[in-house]
Amino acid sequence: RANPDILFNGAGFVHHGTVLDATDDEFGFAVDLNVHSMFRTIRAALPGMIERGNGSIVNMASALGAKMGAPNRFVYGVTKAAVEGLTKSVAVDVIKTGVRCNCICPGTVESPSWHDRVRALGEQMGSYEAALEAFVARQPMGRVAQPEEIAALAVYLASDESAFTTGQPHYIDGGWSG
Repeated sequence: RANPDILFNGAGFVHHGTVLDATDDEFGFAVDLNVHSMFRTIRAALPGMIERGNGSIVNMASALGAKMGAPNRFVYGVTKAAVEGLTKSVAVDVIKTGVRCNCICPGTVESPSWHDRVRALGEQMGSYEAALEAFVARQPMGRVAQPEEIAALAVYLASDESAFTTGQPHYIDGGWSG
């Protein structure tokens, strides 16, 4: 039995394609990784948090999903919308126990997997630079997020400084969804 005070669920995989492109295996893989893994870790950690009367669960959702969609991100959007629903459901069920559950909904974040997606688009467009420019052009702030910016929000949500916050999606997407 796990006994953490803080649980950060950061699982996620981005599939490319529409509902017509998605296979059953891809959809099942994404649901298992992006949603079911969070269900499992919450179920393992929550009893100890409830017993102690304190704890913070922070789930990684996305700006894509519950609030907005994006072309060719069907599977990802569906699973990340589910993470937002999971977050709200857990929060309301444990609200009187001292345990909080929130989620982070980032926009595009610079990461190895993001660079892989830029490279793949670059192959289609003819150059990495053109793909990079296309990704950045859709960002209202003219840049993608840095991992440290998302990490700072995670630390805040895990800390006692956010003690009056539960069941909330926190959008940190440079104005992309809003």
